[in-house]
Formats: sequence, C-alpha cells, structure tokens
Amino acid sequence: MMQSPAHLRDADDNWDINSTASEDVGFYAGKKPLDMKRIPIKNRPMMNASKRSRAVNIIPELAEDTMYGYVLSGRAALQVVVDEWIDEYKKDREKAIVELIQFFVQCCGCKGKLSQIMFASQDKVKSIRKLTESFDEESGEYPLIQGGPLFKKFKSNLLEFIERLIRSCKHSIIYDEFMMENVISWLLALSDSQVRAFRHTCTLIGMTLVTSLIDIAKMAQMDLENTERQLETELKKGQAKRAFAKVERLQNKQKELRSNLEGFLHDFMNQIFSGLFVHRYRDCRPEIRSICIQELGHWMKHLPSHFLKDQYLKYVGWTLHDRHAEVRLKSVLALQGLYMIEDFAQQLELFTARFKNRIVEMVHDKEENVAVQAVKLISFMLNSFDVLENSDCEVVYQLVFANNRNISHAAGEFLHKKLLTEDLEEVLKEHRAQRHTRKIREPHIILKELLRFFLENEVSEHGAYMVDSLWETVEVLRDWKSMTELLLSDELGELGLNDEEEGALIEIMSCAIKRAAGEDPPPGRGKPRQRELNTKERRQLEADKNSLTKHFIAELPELLSKFSTDEQKIVSLVEIPQYFHLEVYVEHRLNKFLELLLKYMHNIVMKHSDSDVLRNCAFTYRYFINNELSIQTTAAVAFRQLIDELVTSFQSKISEVLESEAISEQSECRLLVDMKRLYAFYQAHDVTDLADIEKDVSAIITKANQHQMKDDITATAVMLMQVILSWALYRTNPNEPSKTELKKLRKSVVQLVQQCDELIQFGAPNVQKEAFITVCDMLIIFAPQLKQNPTYSSLIVVPDKSVQIRLRDYVITTVFAEEEPQQFQDDEDEEAKTEVLIEKRRVLASFGKLIAYNIIEMRLAASIFAQYVKSYQDYGDIVKHIMSKARELNRTKCMRTQLLSLEQLFEELRDQNEGRIDRSSEEWTKIKDLAHRFALMAGVDNYKSRQAVVTFHREGIIYCLLRNGPPDGNPPSNIVFFDILAETTFKLMDIDKKGPKGLLAFLEEQLMREGEIPEDEIEWGPLRTYKTALVGSMQEPYAYYAQPMKRKIMGASPMPDVKRSRDADYMVDNWQTPGGSGNYVQ
Repeated sequence: MMQSPAHLRDADDNWDINSTASEDVGFYAGKKPLDMKRIPIKNRPMMNASKRSRAVNIIPELAEDTMYGYVLSGRAALQVVVDEWIDEYKKDREKAIVELIQFFVQCCGCKGKLSQIMFASQDKVKSIRKLTESFDEESGEYPLIQGGPLFKKFKSNLLEFIERLIRSCKHSIIYDEFMMENVISWLLALSDSQVRAFRHTCTLIGMTLVTSLIDIAKMAQMDLENTERQLETELKKGQAKRAFAKVERLQNKQKELRSNLEGFLHDFMNQIFSGLFVHRYRDCRPEIRSICIQELGHWMKHLPSHFLKDQYLKYVGWTLHDRHAEVRLKSVLALQGLYMIEDFAQQLELFTARFKNRIVEMVHDKEENVAVQAVKLISFMLNSFDVLENSDCEVVYQLVFANNRNISHAAGEFLHKKLLTEDLEEVLKEHRAQRHTRKIREPHIILKELLRFFLENEVSEHGAYMVDSLWETVEVLRDWKSMTELLLSDELGELGLNDEEEGALIEIMSCAIKRAAGEDPPPGRGKPRQRELNTKERRQLEADKNSLTKHFIAELPELLSKFSTDEQKIVSLVEIPQYFHLEVYVEHRLNKFLELLLKYMHNIVMKHSDSDVLRNCAFTYRYFINNELSIQTTAAVAFRQLIDELVTSFQSKISEVLESEAISEQSECRLLVDMKRLYAFYQAHDVTDLADIEKDVSAIITKANQHQMKDDITATAVMLMQVILSWALYRTNPNEPSKTELKKLRKSVVQLVQQCDELIQFGAPNVQKEAFITVCDMLIIFAPQLKQNPTYSSLIVVPDKSVQIRLRDYVITTVFAEEEPQQFQDDEDEEAKTEVLIEKRRVLASFGKLIAYNIIEMRLAASIFAQYVKSYQDYGDIVKHIMSKARELNRTKCMRTQLLSLEQLFEELRDQNEGRIDRSSEEWTKIKDLAHRFALMAGVDNYKSRQAVVTFHREGIIYCLLRNGPPDGNPPSNIVFFDILAETTFKLMDIDKKGPKGLLAFLEEQLMREGEIPEDEIEWGPLRTYKTALVGSMQEPYAYYAQPMKRKIMGASPMPDVKRSRDADYMVDNWQTPGGSGNYVQ
C-alpha cells in the first residue's frame, strides 16, 4: 500500500474530527456540480421546490453535492456519479479514496468528517472511535433501517452504486494496489466496530463488494479460457504458419489475466472473507448474520470453483441452528440455490452427509417460512442427490395433513415429486409390460398408489386435507372418469379395489368434488373466502363444476346402485349432487338421469337410519327443490311421495306405541327409525304441511316423563319437537301474526321447556344431554330479542332462577366432573374419548350462549370461570370466549363474577384442608394464577376497565375482612385472600390506589373495625403483602417498554466460538447462539 506523506506521518494526534473546509478534500467540495446534461432526462430530479425544502430540513446531506446525497435521493444517474468519481481518482487518487470512505461513513448515519490526517493515520481504531462520537445518541436509527419515503430505495441505490463502481474499475483501477487495499482495510475496520450502524452497513458493502468481484472474476476466467484456447490453437500450427507476434501477445495476456485473477481478485475475496465474514457471520445482530449467509450462498453458486468447498459450506450448515428464523431462512435459501444444480452433487456430498438430519428436522420449524423452504430444499435434493432414506421422506409426507396451508402445499409438491412421479416410474413400466387388457390406464395406477399412501397414514380419515395439499400438483384428482372406472369396473385385474380402498377413493373423490366446486378449505387451512372471485376465477370455477356435473349426472346413479347398502360409502355419494350445475339437466335434456337419481335416493332413505346419510339426503332434496328450473317440479313430486311414505309409516306405529301398555322391541325400533328420518328432513325443510306430527311427538315426550319410553326415542322426540317449533315461529307472519297461532306456539314452547327440565333432572344421560341443549336453544330462539317486533312479545320465555341453577349444575356435573382414570385406557377407545369430549364441549358452548345473550344471570357462570385454568386444555377456549362476551355485556358484572369464582375456589380449598390454607401449595398457586389471568383479561385500556377493577378490589377487601362476629384479636378467616387480590393490583391506576378515595383509604377505613393490628404476626402477612402492592412504585407495570430506546453499544462478536473436531471439520461439539440452545423444532 502506498505510504502517506512524511509530514502527515510525523504529525501529532492533535487533529480534530471536524476539520476545516480546506482540510476536507471531498471531490465535490469547491467543485462544480454534476453536469446535468450527462444525466438522462428520466433520471433527472422531479422534486418541486417545497418538497425539496422539506427534504433538506429532514436530511441536511441532501443539500450537499456529495455521493451520499445523490445515492440517498436518487437525484442523479448512479453511473454518472461513478464516472465523476473515477475522473477525480485519476487526478488525485488519495482525495478520491478519502471521499469514498467518507461516503461509507455517511451511509452508516454518522455525521463525522474523515480528514486526510485521519485517513493517513495507522491507528484506524482511534479514527473510528472519533467518528463514533458524532452519532446521534438519542436515536438508534441509521439509513439502512430508517423508514420513510426518503430511505425507501437507499439500500438498492447503495448496492447498485457499489456494483457499478467495481464494474467501471475492472480494467485497471482495482489492480493498482491502492484503491482496493484502502477500501478493504477501512471496511474491515468499520465492520469490527462496536457500533451496530458501522457493522451492519459496512458488512453489507463488503459482502456486495465480493459479489461484484465475482462477476469480474467470472469474466476474467472466461477471457483466460478463450486466450488459452487461442494460444493452444496458434501453437499447434507449424513454424512457417505460426504468428510469433500473436503468440507473444496471447502469452502476455494469459499471464496478465492469470495474475489479475489469482493474484488480485481471489486475494481480495479471501481478505474480505477472513477479515469480515468470519467475524460477522456470528454477529449478535440477526440482520448482519443474514447478510453474510445470503451473500455466501450467492458466492458459492456463481463461483463454485473457489467457494463451493467444505471450508465455506460449513458456515451455512452451522447457521441452520441459529436462534433467529431470519438467519435460518437465509441458510435454507442459500442451500436451495446449490441443490437445484445437479453438477454440484459431488461437492455437496460431505456436507449432505453431515447436515441432512438437521435439514429434515427443519420441516417442523416453528416459523412457517423456514419450514416451507426446508420442505422445498428437500424436494431439490431429490433431483440428483440419492441421499434421502424412506424415514426422511415419511417425515415430509406427514406434513400433507398439517393445518398450515403453505407447509402442507409444499409437502404435497414433495409427495407428488417423490411418490407419484419418481417411485411410480418402475410401477408404470411393470404394469405396461404385464397388463393383458387395455382397460388399465396410467391414471388408474397413480390413483392406486395415492390410495395406498392414504390408507397407510395414521390420519387417513382426513381426506379433505390431503386433497387440498395435492390439488395444485396432482392432475388425477380432477380425473373423474378414472375414479369412477376404478369404482365400477371389474376388468382391472390386480388394480381392482378392495372394500377399504373403495371407501377411501369415494372419500377422496367427494373431497375433490367439493374443492372443484369452490368450497372453502378445511379447518385450519386458511380463512373462508371473503372476497368476490375475479372473472378468470369465476370462469375456472364454472368450467370445473360443469365438468364434474356432466360426468356424474350419468355415473352417480350407477354408483348409488352399487353401494346403496354400504353406509360409510353412501354418506359421501348422496352429497355429490349438491355441487351440480342444475342447468346441465335442462340444457342437455337429462331428466331421465334425474328421475333415476331420485329413485335411488328414495330407496337409500328407506334403507338407512344413519343420521349423516339421512341428513345429506335431505339437503340434496332441498338443493333440487329450491330453484326455478323445470326440474324443480320433478324433484318436488318425488319429495312429497317420500314424506308421505315416512309420515304414513310413523303414524301407523305411533298409535300402537301410545295406546299399548306393553310395547314390543321391534315396534320401538321401527318408530325410532321413522323419527330419525323425519328429524333429518325437518332439519332441511319445513314439512309441517305434509307431516303434522306435533301432537304425536309431544305425547311421546309426555310418556317419556312417566318413564314409559325408550331413551333413544325420547332423545329423538325432544330434538324433533325443537325443530317443529322453530319452523312454527318461522312460518308466522311478522306483520299480522295470528293471535291464536301465537298463543298455541307459546303454550307448546313452555310445555317443551318444562318437559325438558324434568328430563334433565330424571332422565338417562343421553336424554339429559339432548334435553339440556334443547332448553338452551329454545331459550335463545324465544329470548327477549323478540321484543324488536312488538307482536312477538308474548312469545318470550324467561327461565326462572331454579331452572337457571339446574342448567348450571348440569354443566358442572357433566362437563367438569373428574372421570375415572380407567374409563379410557386402550388405544381403541381414543376415538370414543374424542367423541365424549366433543359432546361435552357442545354442552358447555350451549350454556355459554345463554351467558353471551344475557338470558341467565351472569353470577351463575362463576363456577364455569373457576375452571379456566384447571380445564384449560380441553375447554379453555370456550371459557375464555364466554368471559369475553360477559365483559362486553357489563365489565363490572363480569369482574364481580370472576371475584365470586375465586372466592368459591378459596373456600373449597380451605374446606379440603380443614380450615387452613397452605400458601406454598400447588393448588393455592393455581388460584393466584387464575386471578392474574382474570386481571389480564380486563383489557389493555385501564381507563375502560377502571370502575370494574376498583369494584373488584373493594368487594374483595370486604370479603377478606368478613367476620361472623365482633373482632376477637385474631385475623379474619378470609385474611389469606389478600394474596389473591395482590395478584391483580397491576391493573389499578395510581389515583385509585393512593388517592383520597382510593383503595388504601378504603382499606384503612375497613381496618378501623379491627382495632390495633400487630405488625409482626405471620397471620396478618397477606394484609401487609396487599398494602405493599398498593403503596409500591408509582410506575405502571410494563411502562419500561414504552420508554424511548437509547443507542446501545453492543459487542461486535458476542457469539461463542464454534468448537470443531480435529477429525472432521464439520463436527460441532457445542453450537449455541446467544440465548438459545439451537433447537428450534416445535
């Protein structure tokens, strides 16, 4: 490197950071501004005077004709700025380099000036320390992270400037042993600063510098290869034909290119790698680590001859364990760029063997983007890297059923690529060679393989999730013809389906039909569609629905005929017509297929008693009837015939059941089946005009209360009566309702509620559950909101307090009762356990609606609130939602109810421990935790919840000091409850704690009745704890996080060194980033 002048080297250290103008050697200072004629018109400044003035006030540097001002504002073509700098460099390279380093310093947000003396000084650390003093300590922002329109394009402009600068200097300047040496040495020094702005900005510049050098190195390598090729051709010529001058010129050029490539470019890149990357890839800031890994991936991809080696790859492998998702994501993306190139297989062999397991683990990363990209990385590894074992693939296969939409779709692409493409090639060849019939086609084999995967999975019942994951990649899911051929054909030989495979294919086909018809994704895969479809999407949806309709109109009757007796298969098949385009029947005159379909559906209804089959049939009939097409008449006639047959069958059996004292079991079973069928159709249609059965159903319930009816019949009768009365309300004329009808309807509703109330008390468990849900639903349907129409006021049903209490008690005993541990021990009972849990959640939700609609007293929910922590895993979401709705109704009442729930838990625990409370017990800790959660649920706005929180504490204080008699010198029995109140004091405002009418004053007033209180007795400890919480710091909790952030000088390299084995450079003994263990798999 060129030495500085002697008089500067001998100067003392008494130079100032704010040098005089004469000492500032910026190449724009005192010079004419950029020649705007050289700037293209489209790049000239468009900012008007007022905007320019405001920008200058915000960023003073914009007023200066400096490189930073032009790069920040984008006012000039960057190539012009580069050309101006090169011209200045050719005149005085030291001044130009100083200006370039000053540009780097300004890009870091530093206002200091770099003088010639500072530049010439050998002590760069001291110079940088001086520059550091010019930072704005009140703000932690700098251009790279600063927001606002002025800094929006700063990063892209900066990177473009560096790239253009290096490209413009590629022929001579970068090889002059002055420019690059000084630039690199200052970048290394600045990037090792404790100031984040220096490290971040200069790391970005340094990494971009190497990227630009790689482009030059690639061009130099191409030139070198061309020169060597020309030289070799020339040397092969004979002595007579050889041009010696040309040979000498080519040899000199070859020597120069090799010197530039190996002696300069590779040396520059190695300096930056060893002096900057090796320190910054483990910086304490994730954004700096991300830059390093991202650029290293680019280097390895574009200059593999130099960087695609194990000594560089190991850094990417280590950062796969980084504790920040951003860094892990950059590592995965860097590897994607390498694994997508098949020629890199040999260089990546050792790396793959070392880090393959970690890559497979990352498909379960807690960050969605990282997991998605990890799955895509494994997909790239399939191309030419035969390293994935079956166990590795199985990990990805399972993600097809994941709730996350993006992860499942990425896993679907992997499944299609591995299982349905690569592994299927051999199967396809075998079947093509062995098949003896033309009936077998390629889609049949793909479907067969897909069924095998579906059935081998532990979650094979979730067909909708698999279809959603594969919909965009597996075309066979839209091949309705191949699916029906597999289901109906008997000529497929080995490809023929067994019973289990038929059921699985019907489920997959049904889910695919729903997907093609535009149904919302399955639960957890995204929100239901809320926007309107655009023209292209509508056309595609119409085309898909037309395609499936045209096919299944002719094929579905045959499928129904074949599987009419199989309950599990038919339940999905009878639902398919609900996704038809009914216009196709009319346009193509296909009424014969409609009549055939209705005939088979009639037979299915009369054969089956399964509620799901009957419900799907009922809604399919409704779909055919509720339209204005000509087919509506045909469907309505068939529907009337079916209902008439059901009613006739029901009435023939009901007379026998009601009139006979001894009822045969066969008659009861037939009656139950008829009632289930009628209930299913009542859910979808108002069939009162065709089936007037209200009196008969009411008679069944009456007889059930006399314990003369089978439990299943009673439960079905209760549900049937509810829908009958709901349709009765729907039929009434809201403008001029008949008083007779209203009177009759109210009488029926009151009678049903009373009958269900008796069944809740004395019925069998399944009857109690249906009676409870029916009461809740009827109270909501006939709730006070009917007052909005004055004519309906007479229909309002308000439960008395005894009914409310019985409803609450039923929830407590049914939902929150502790079960015997032996009830569900076997794995086979897991499904039954899930069903029981679903029914309990249904019961709790029904009661929650009564609270949410203010139908019963809120205080009755105290026992429910008390279960929030204890039953959080199974019912926490429902209980929390109930409390949220209660808070919306009345914040004060809600907190009073929460206080009551805490009091109940407190008294229950005290009774269990014979009047004493162990303040160190786990049960007591759970009660305190519940109180803390209640306080958090009051909301973030303390002003809105102020009155409610104060009321909570006032009534809590009264409860704590409650006595059955006059003070006797001993503390009150509820004194320990102050510990619970202390858990909620952080929601109180200071004025409510210590004000003239605050809680401290209220507490002292209440304590006056107690007389003198000993200060050292342990029994009064909870009171002292509570008072300490009230008189504590004036600062509100979490106020620290609202304070402005100060710049924090952080260590440059806080991450621990990575210990490596002597035997293998990849072996990491202890890899742990700050604050984490390196394990980020959920």
